[in-house]
Order: sequence, then structure tokens, then C-alpha cells
Amino acid sequence: MHFFAYMTVLMTAVLSVATPILKRQVGGVLICNGINATGECTHLVAEVGQCTNLTAPYYQNTSTFAPDGEEFYCYPYLFSCGGICKSPEGCTYGAVSYNTTAKTNFTAGGWNNLIESFTCYSGATPEI
Repeated sequence: MHFFAYMTVLMTAVLSVATPILKRQVGGVLICNGINATGECTHLVAEVGQCTNLTAPYYQNTSTFAPDGEEFYCYPYLFSCGGICKSPEGCTYGAVSYNTTAKTNFTAGGWNNLIESFTCYSGATPEI
């Protein structure tokens, strides 16, 4: 009887040792070929403030560009990291955050065929 009581206490102690909970990194973006998070998808965690190039099958083929719910935003670009913007209209869609309504349908305006890279930043989305 004492053996079972001892084992119960021991198992409770072993199981109650807290496993640290890892905080999710800021800068995660769901990227999909199809609208509304359909088609082939990936979840990229970009380093804040660093440009990230898209690769196949998402390079110039991104219909969903949906940042996670933390307070950060990303600028999708129509050039690769280190490239030079040559468009008179500008080379970014603008700041995209979790609250951006178009994040799951970039086909409007043809941006689904343009995105080559993106950079994410911490903080509230800037007002335009």
C-alpha cells in the first residue's frame, strides 16, 4: 500500500515539472497560392526588419498573404531583396497586417502575380 502511495506521489511530482512554453515568434505570415488560404500554403516566420525573398511556388504566385495576429505588419514588394524599385507607382502593396481585409485575396489588382519579397516590422500598422 505504501509503495503505491509513494509511486503516486513520485509520478505526480514528475508530471508536474513545468515544461517551458515557447512564445511564438513575431513575424509569421501565412502564404498561399489560392485565395482564402487555399491551394499550396506555407507559414513563414520572417526576422523583423529583414527582407525575405519568396521562392517557388510562391514567387509571383501569392494570393493569400496573411500576417499572424500579433502587433506587426509587413510590406510585400514587387522586387527581390536588395533590388531597386523602378515603378513610378511604387513597389509595395502597402502595410499588410492581421486586420487587412484583402490579406486573403491579393488577386484584386493583380498583386498575386507580383509579390517577390516582403519585410515585416513590429508595432501598430502605420496610418496612410
